[in-house]
Amino acid sequence: MRWIAVGTVMLAAAFCEHSWGADDDDLVIFAPKLFTDLPAHGSVVISGTLTGEGIAYKNNTVSISCYKTRRECYIAYIQQIAHNQMGQMQKVEFFRITKWSADEVVAMQNVTQLDCVRATIVIDRKSKTVLHVREPVNQTRPPCVGWPAPKLYKWTIEDSPGWKKAFGEKSDGAE
Repeated sequence: MRWIAVGTVMLAAAFCEHSWGADDDDLVIFAPKLFTDLPAHGSVVISGTLTGEGIAYKNNTVSISCYKTRRECYIAYIQQIAHNQMGQMQKVEFFRITKWSADEVVAMQNVTQLDCVRATIVIDRKSKTVLHVREPVNQTRPPCVGWPAPKLYKWTIEDSPGWKKAFGEKSDGAE
């Protein structure tokens, strides 16, 4: 039971409104945004910093790799949680691809009755961007009532704050 409580607190901290982690003067420099689209191989990869309202650890890096033949996207991430301290590398999340076209890739996280959140990613292949959406689900279940806040979050992937501070803005993140 103690581990359930610890896990719940860690998950709540990861998605709370407060900005945790390092000060602006103490940022680990993660690699810049990178977008790679290989239509002949049926793969799209985007990596960089997940940004937007509601991100607990502003200095983070995420990698999204999608494969047409597998009909899956794999997402892995890590965050800077304090001065010279990184959180643990998170488990790889699997998203099933619901749409694959020349313009976009759409993938959704599998949701069960136990989940309180559904995540969807939309990769725009033309603009070389990704929209990561988290929305509450199963809000009538006791563990999910009021958590997460009944709010839709829309996040994007950009250059990391440390990269921007050290090297300035990049043009478009494409290679």
